[in-house]
Amino acid sequence: MHTGDVRDVSDAVYAGADSIEHGSFREAIPDSLFQQMVSKKIFYDPTLSVGEAFKAFAAGKTDLLKRSLVQQVGPTDLIDGTQKAMASADTATIRDRVGQFPINPETGTQNLLRAYKDGVILVTGSDAGNYLVFHGPTVQHELALWVRAGIPPMVALQAATYNAARLLRGENHIGSIRVGNDADLLLVDGNPLDDITAVERISLVIFKGEQLDRSDLFSQE
Repeated sequence: MHTGDVRDVSDAVYAGADSIEHGSFREAIPDSLFQQMVSKKIFYDPTLSVGEAFKAFAAGKTDLLKRSLVQQVGPTDLIDGTQKAMASADTATIRDRVGQFPINPETGTQNLLRAYKDGVILVTGSDAGNYLVFHGPTVQHELALWVRAGIPPMVALQAATYNAARLLRGENHIGSIRVGNDADLLLVDGNPLDDITAVERISLVIFKGEQLDRSDLFSQE
């Protein structure tokens, strides 16, 4: 369930939601609520990427579009169109309004850390489709934000793989490497346990046991 403040989170927990998306970027979520989430096995998805992106959008910054993986896999027309829109006078009014939203990325980060310390099941999401948050290359950046905040790399990686599969009730065939599971794999250049940004350096894509030609994935018609 998407939430914005502590009352939203409390209502979602009371209703028995499977997961909490966003948590809150404007209020500290109390440990008592996180402890209830632990007891009810409710997942927590902090979407730090969208908090960061809203602030960047309001400030007119396009650095997130210049990330290497975004440039590699993001649709060129979408990247170019976003950059043009950011520079447009028409968008300035929208950016001013977004800048007034009560969003504090640091609050979201502290809520994530508190959830982790309280033992909440974490899952990685980005709320892609929002300003500067593209489908495809954003989960990798979300992982980097988590690790930068103090989440151990192994915890972040599990949140993006096995925990995500558990939330989708698909852990018996996706989300981990074991006999009987779908052979869907990303091979990366480097060890993400040592450097989480290695997840952005994709060397090989295997889908259902077949190696894919990445260049074919980038073709746009």
